[in-house]
Amino acid sequence: MKFDNCASCMLRDRPIVMEDYIDNNSDQTIMLVGEAPGYTEAKTGKPFTGKSGSIIRNIIKQIKNYNIVITNSVLCHPDKNETPNDSVLTKCRPNIINQIQKYSPVKIIALGNRGLQQICKIYQLKHIKASQKGFIDTVMDRNTKQKIEIYATYHPAYYLRSREEDIINHILDTFKQVTNNPNLVYIDTASKVEAAKQLEFLQSEYNSAKNLDLDIDLDGYDIISCFEYENYMLLCLYKPEAGKKIIGLPIQTFVHNFEADKKFNFATFVTGDKKELRIVSRNYSKILSDYIKNINGKATPFGVIEGSLVQNFALFLSVSRNRSFHKPSYVYLDIEVLNNEGEFPDPVIADRPIICYSYMDNNKNKIYSCYLQTKHVDLQTVKKYLPEQVSQEIELIAFENEKDLVTHITNKIKDEFALYVGWNVGFDVAYIINRYIKLTNDSSIIPCKVNDEKNVGIDCDLVYGATIDLLKMYRNIKPDLTSYSLDNVAKLELKSSKVKLNKSLKQIWDEDPSLIIAYNIYDTVLVSMIDEKYKFVDQYHYLRSLYELPFNEKFVNSKVLATTVKLIAVALRHNLIPTMLASKTIDSYTGAYVREFIKGVFRVESY
Repeated sequence: MKFDNCASCMLRDRPIVMEDYIDNNSDQTIMLVGEAPGYTEAKTGKPFTGKSGSIIRNIIKQIKNYNIVITNSVLCHPDKNETPNDSVLTKCRPNIINQIQKYSPVKIIALGNRGLQQICKIYQLKHIKASQKGFIDTVMDRNTKQKIEIYATYHPAYYLRSREEDIINHILDTFKQVTNNPNLVYIDTASKVEAAKQLEFLQSEYNSAKNLDLDIDLDGYDIISCFEYENYMLLCLYKPEAGKKIIGLPIQTFVHNFEADKKFNFATFVTGDKKELRIVSRNYSKILSDYIKNINGKATPFGVIEGSLVQNFALFLSVSRNRSFHKPSYVYLDIEVLNNEGEFPDPVIADRPIICYSYMDNNKNKIYSCYLQTKHVDLQTVKKYLPEQVSQEIELIAFENEKDLVTHITNKIKDEFALYVGWNVGFDVAYIINRYIKLTNDSSIIPCKVNDEKNVGIDCDLVYGATIDLLKMYRNIKPDLTSYSLDNVAKLELKSSKVKLNKSLKQIWDEDPSLIIAYNIYDTVLVSMIDEKYKFVDQYHYLRSLYELPFNEKFVNSKVLATTVKLIAVALRHNLIPTMLASKTIDSYTGAYVREFIKGVFRVESY
């Protein structure tokens, strides 16, 4: 079937693909306008039946309140899947106008630049750029005498090329907006089929690999945190009956040789022997990367993890055994800093004094409140300011100077606690450690690494344990709140609020420190109550156990990094080393590579 205007078109000899109409027995219709039919569409005679089409059809099959008509900016399949040029768009424009007149849509979604360009030409929307997205304009169709809302989003082929979550989210959000249906979801079935094929390839590589028998006996310890410091990967290990242990592995020698540098005095922790290790072809690395992309919907950062903490931790996992997963004792923690009014203290510089902090263990039966003694404080006065629902025993501990106050909590962090839970708790822990270093010049303490994620919170890497930020976890389940202050969330979830301060913190501290101490204590209680309601710490522990991770936020809170660590470790356990783990001196190999190790004992340094 061809039209009169096809005779002079450069695509006149190409297959034509007519619109597809989905009747949902509605009195309103939505029209989708893509770019051009592809190879699959040319064969089936239906638009959007290839890989990118499966994304759109996956979404529209959930739409029942509108009829759907699917078409393209041009109806014929361009040679070599080329983008339709202006001449072809012009020739096919009458056909698209006829389709609009036939179905009389109330809304049109343009998928991709060419789809939007065609619609803009039809309705003479000269001020619209082809790259615009979202709601475009409302037009009056002179043929149907009906108002039509015009929307634009990405063509799904762009998502298949990039695998960027923002792209598929925009496509899905546009359909939600157009259909007034917030429950639409996207399930990438095509990628799951492809992932199954990739997994089959990976499995065949596993089965053909040679044996690697390098051994790190963790002796029932769990790995709480993983931290890079200078040229070491430091691991905080924990076992209930033994407490914490910090061990360090020289990164480069560990990665390239599995053998520590002999110039250090080491405590034996790792044993090994002369073994063979198979390093597989670059094709394995590519398939592994594509597999992670398919199951996560996002590209894996293989390009940036060479020599990184992610790679090194996965390598450590692969050669370690007898690891147990313990849910360690943890504390809810909150500090108060005497900052200037209107300023937020910098946890890296840590130049303002800490005046008090409170912590409560996971049994939730006792709160310790430590404070800098400037005036007499008694427990009854503090309790007077606290709401009645605070049932925990409270112990006040006074310190005559800030150095002793900060040293007390730093020693707790270093020697006793393993997990620190709070609201933006990364700030609290980083500030404590960095303030301690500033006050004492203690070079034996390893500083925190701080990443201040804008509008998200402080991400704190700590060698002495790990932080669990309930603010970030709460944002994941309630992404649309206007405020994530502890006071706002407590009102919403607990029908309670923070202790009220009617002056600046500094003014009240000078006049009545008991009120600030009560304020600090109740913040700790509120955080524990929110955790009790949503079981955030339990969820966190489950996820990291599932992926064999430490408690580091950067691993647990990133689906891509979590999967990357897990799959690299699995590959290594099957004696397969993706190319990125190989020494640069052997990067030129093709196919499989077998390397012999030096016989001996492998050790790591104790810290």
